[in-house]
Amino acid sequence: MKKSWWKVPLYCMVASWICFQLEVRLLGRWAIVTLPDGSMSSDPTRRMILSAVLFLAVVCIGGFLFFRKMTRKEIFYSASVLVALNVLLGIFTYATQYTFTAFTVFWAELTEWDSICSRILFQLGLNEWLSAVITWVLPPYIYLLFGKKEVHTD
Repeated sequence: MKKSWWKVPLYCMVASWICFQLEVRLLGRWAIVTLPDGSMSSDPTRRMILSAVLFLAVVCIGGFLFFRKMTRKEIFYSASVLVALNVLLGIFTYATQYTFTAFTVFWAELTEWDSICSRILFQLGLNEWLSAVITWVLPPYIYLLFGKKEVHTD
């Protein structure tokens, strides 16, 4: 197996940082609406749509451009590295969220690409911890759909 354990984590973190910057600096303005009384608010439906579009863009770009030549086994191991990082640093972030450290903000920037998953789960009524754990574990494995099957040469 090639040394490709770092590809999914690196791609997802770079894509997350780009998504975060796009949302905060540019696209997030689309989710802001002016209410009849003149006040401004964030529209949760628009925010969900924006997150979904960014998620689909990240998945498609990653799947078709970066992970298509990798085997499903390689993608599985690489995604598992990201899952381990998500769980470890996610627990640390939740444990320190009340102190609002710089690391918490930085980690939020590096995990933005799959934020739609936790938003949907939270809307479905799952508690915060359960939706966070599902979001930490499942989304990185979506790239398995783009990997090629293992070729056995006997």
